[in-house]
Amino acid sequence: MNQFQILVNAVVFWEDKVLISQRSWEEEHMPGRWTIPGGKVDPVEEDVFDVLQKTAKREVMEETGVEIADEMTLIMNNSYVKDNGQHVVAIIFKCHYKSGEAKPLEDTIDCKWATLDEIKSIDFPPNVKEYILEGYKN
Repeated sequence: MNQFQILVNAVVFWEDKVLISQRSWEEEHMPGRWTIPGGKVDPVEEDVFDVLQKTAKREVMEETGVEIADEMTLIMNNSYVKDNGQHVVAIIFKCHYKSGEAKPLEDTIDCKWATLDEIKSIDFPPNVKEYILEGYKN
């Protein structure tokens, strides 16, 4: 097992709404829960510049079919230990919609653009609501 797993999440804004997705029931971690798009940084064989931003763009597209703009702002980062002992470093970016229609694709069973009021009423996994609310501040 790698010492650290690097996870990149995207709080994607389109006007005043945020893109959220519902995790597949087959997901190992918190199946069926609403969250924000994101995923692991893939191992690379050579230098890759902007790997965190490229990971955010790839994961949003793979999970929801939405393309995000190149410009991203770091909202926050944190670390935690999964139940299996794996240490995770999570990096969260504020992103903006560029194109595409939001639809559930890889690892998701639903996705939608949610208002701030909707966000406040959804039971997200730990820290996710904080990430989103921080995106509204920045």
